[in-house]
Amino acid sequence: MPTEKWSLLAGRNRAPLSHDEILRATNTFLGLENTVNTRHDPNGRTVFHVSREESGQECGEIIFGPDIYPGRSVVDPNSALGLTAAAAHELTHYHRWTDKTALPDESMEHLDEAFTSLHAIMRYARQLSEHDVRQLISDAIQRLQLFIKSIEKTE
Repeated sequence: MPTEKWSLLAGRNRAPLSHDEILRATNTFLGLENTVNTRHDPNGRTVFHVSREESGQECGEIIFGPDIYPGRSVVDPNSALGLTAAAAHELTHYHRWTDKTALPDESMEHLDEAFTSLHAIMRYARQLSEHDVRQLISDAIQRLQLFIKSIEKTE
């Protein structure tokens, strides 16, 4: 059964990507990590995806859509994440899955996203700019606030 993990919220780019934008995104993923399967889906959302092969083995990959780029109107920290920060975040989902540190419980989704952004900073510290790091920290804070709100609703 496939598992998908959408980590990018509303407010991100929705316009189709040009050939150059697809190439830039592909090269950004490869520049950060050349061992993780990534591919472009022109009609899809950016997602970390786990599928099971016929042999029963699970395979993880990142499928990126137009939302790999930030939106025109910066609504919140997640919608403002630049290409490099978003790519590092998605790649970190892959590593948290392989390391078995991802939180599988849906009720912990925002907490898992916050951890993923913070782990991305540590994993890709040398490749991220100071601006990328700030964006990922802001994204983590936003996700922690969403997590707290979700807990308050259940109380």
